[in-house]
Amino acid sequence: MPKLQVVTEVLAPVKTIWEVLMESSFVPKLYPDVIAVVVDPPGRNVVGQKFHITGRAGRRKLEIFAETTELVTEKKVGTTNRPGGLFKSFRSEILLEPRGATTSVQTTFQYELSMGYVGKVLNMIALERLVNDNLKAYSKNLKDVCELQPLPK
Repeated sequence: MPKLQVVTEVLAPVKTIWEVLMESSFVPKLYPDVIAVVVDPPGRNVVGQKFHITGRAGRRKLEIFAETTELVTEKKVGTTNRPGGLFKSFRSEILLEPRGATTSVQTTFQYELSMGYVGKVLNMIALERLVNDNLKAYSKNLKDVCELQPLPK
């Protein structure tokens, strides 16, 4: 099962990053191939919240079903897959560690692609590249969003 890990230093306090991670509206801004996200129940991220994510691979529609399984305030977010969609299984873990003026964000993603998507939609290499590229972009976009400064008044 492939395992991807990205560590990013973000010039922002843990609280800022945590706020972004708790809002599902940021998901399409962080992952370049995500088009829409529907959460149940609506609102801030909580353990047991279910996600139906619609994405794309080229001109093909992809679906991902996930659930938040662990939240440790300002320290950790754990997510796993629900049946159906692109992944047969996955486990995502985001760890936050304050380091003075910066925060270390370690994102780990371990997954197995659903064979229903492989062959029907794309080949295995293309899907693995898509997952890898989206994780790298996620880390960069999270850094960019969290480091934004408000406009002076």
